[in-house]
Amino acid sequence: MVYYVRFLKTPRIQQQKGSIFISALICITTDLGDSFLAEDVDLMVTARDNSSRVIFQKKTEWSASNRELAITLGPLPSNLAKQSMVLTVEAPESPEYVIPQYPSIPLVVAATSAPFGPQSTPAEKLVQRRIQYSSSEPLPIKIWEETGNSIARHIWDVPRDAGLATVTYLHMICDNIKKTANNKTKGTEPKIPALKQILSINRNQPLQVVELGAGCGIVGIALATMLPNCSVILTDLPEVEDIITRNINAAQLATMSSLQYQNLDWDDPLDELCPQPIELILVSDCTYNADSLPALVSTLDRLIRTSPEAIILVALKRRHDSETVFFDLMRSAGFSAVQDSVEIPSQHDGVDEIEFYCYSRPIGGR
Repeated sequence: MVYYVRFLKTPRIQQQKGSIFISALICITTDLGDSFLAEDVDLMVTARDNSSRVIFQKKTEWSASNRELAITLGPLPSNLAKQSMVLTVEAPESPEYVIPQYPSIPLVVAATSAPFGPQSTPAEKLVQRRIQYSSSEPLPIKIWEETGNSIARHIWDVPRDAGLATVTYLHMICDNIKKTANNKTKGTEPKIPALKQILSINRNQPLQVVELGAGCGIVGIALATMLPNCSVILTDLPEVEDIITRNINAAQLATMSSLQYQNLDWDDPLDELCPQPIELILVSDCTYNADSLPALVSTLDRLIRTSPEAIILVALKRRHDSETVFFDLMRSAGFSAVQDSVEIPSQHDGVDEIEFYCYSRPIGGR
């Protein structure tokens, strides 16, 4: 499983004996925050100003026995106490799992703080993840999420392994589409041809996409940044509206693509989400809570009744046996699936598997 740098105490400027320092407290945990990285990893801690100029940089180490790690940078020049800056913690030599057809996925995902200082004001309890698969891409995908000691209560606001793998999977497909158009050598074809087909159609109207349980919005936002002429509606409970709106406002969208957010409770009747028929429904890491599965499948059923030609891409990392209920419910609702998977890194040179299921229902079924 992938591990994520989180700020338990966000960065701030402190004065000690007349000198200025930056202090923070981090941990490196799994997506659900239920275990810590149990191997030694070298870290680079970098403070930058508003123009991304490096102010101070320091190497440190996360040890296998760590549960948290205090970070101190300095002493710094006194004039920096009046500047706004950000702090990035990354593992530049973090092992990556590489398979030929997919971009590499790091074992440790870096974090950049929200701005902090002056007047010793600490950063907001947020971190930004940056995803960039190649140097040829002009801008990385940037996603804000909540951070801090209460991470377990805000689990809907953070990217999870299945979300990160879905972005990687969609990037691979979109990259293959570009290479095909330019007559270049492409990677291995995905095992879900219907997904590539729907993403590669030259269309007069935007591709209509809805994401359920979007969390911080990483999957839908990434698709709208990678794929031109794509209209994505991100949905979730009201708790995520602030963070997902921040991410929508910060997104650098592909040509003619758009993003919007709507609150959606799976237990409530659906309002019209999209004035046009939906073509693609994204569901990433929404199956770990068995109690919500009947409502999720019911919502998918209602969406397909109004958009019968839509396909559903479900991504999940198996966490416990109760998730098999989801597959039973989908079969009972008349859905059939084509399966694929992506491997992601885990500690001690291991790998985990993210499963993908592309569901559809025969026209006239149910």
